[in-house]
Formats: sequence, structure tokens, C-alpha cells
Amino acid sequence: MYDRYFHEVVRWCRAMGVPASEHEDLAQEVFVVAARKLDGFDGQNAAGWLYRITSLIVRRSRRRPWFKYLFARRQEVETDTFQCLGSGPFESYERKQAQALLQKILLQMSEKRRVAFVLFEVEGYSGEEMAKLLEIPLATVWTRLYHARQEFFTLAKSLGEEVK
Repeated sequence: MYDRYFHEVVRWCRAMGVPASEHEDLAQEVFVVAARKLDGFDGQNAAGWLYRITSLIVRRSRRRPWFKYLFARRQEVETDTFQCLGSGPFESYERKQAQALLQKILLQMSEKRRVAFVLFEVEGYSGEEMAKLLEIPLATVWTRLYHARQEFFTLAKSLGEEVK
């Protein structure tokens, strides 16, 4: 189950607005919980079962940032040792700015709409896959996606950015 669904769980974490630095940690935590609760799993819709666990883990993780902050320590990094790979600094800056804007918009969206938007538009899930995963009717998927797109463009416009 781990091999089959690990990357899917990471994608779901991204869709739920989890910071990239926490994707794999939370995915690991999902499988620890799944292993502990495997006795109660009926064998039907493994993806839906793991998705529910993922959403609970993500919700719980949002309540504990203060605890992480309490024990976090700054690390000294020697910037002179970094090599520039790929595009130049200007392109890298523009890409980071666009990613930050996207993240800001997504975090302002309602959770159900954000999940629908990211799973469909970013992760490439089909409507049928989303319906099975979220355990909702296909018509509900399309409704959420419609409203998510409207909300996305409204938020983007309110931030004064032109979204293509």
C-alpha cells in the first residue's frame, strides 16, 4: 500500500495547502496511522480511506506549528558554497514570486474548493478519480471545481495580479 499510494498522499498534502517542506513527513505519518488502523479497514476504496486519514493528519498538523516553532533552531548556512544550477537569478526570482502568489491565493480559498482546484488543475486528476477519492458524486466534483475557478480568479484579481 505504501509503494502504491505514497506519491498520491504527497499530492493530496499539496492540494490541502501543506507547505512543501512538510509533504513527505506528513505522508510518512499518514502511513504510520494507516498501519495502526489497518484492522478496521474493510478493504474497499483504499485511496478514499487514505485520503480521509491524510485530511485528518493535515488538520492536526495545522494545530501544532507553535510547538515546532518553540523547538526550532536556526542553522548557519554558508552561502558561498552554493552553486547556481539551471536558470539565472532573475528567472528563479520570477518563478518563486509566481509560486508565492499561487500559494497565497490557494490558502485564501475554502478547503473543499482548493482541494478540487489543485487536484484537477495542478495534479491532473480526472473528475471520476476525484469523485471516488473524495467519496462524493461526480456532479459535486464539477460544482466544486466551477466555484473554485471563480474563487481563484476573484482572489487573484483582488490581489491586483493578472492571472492567465
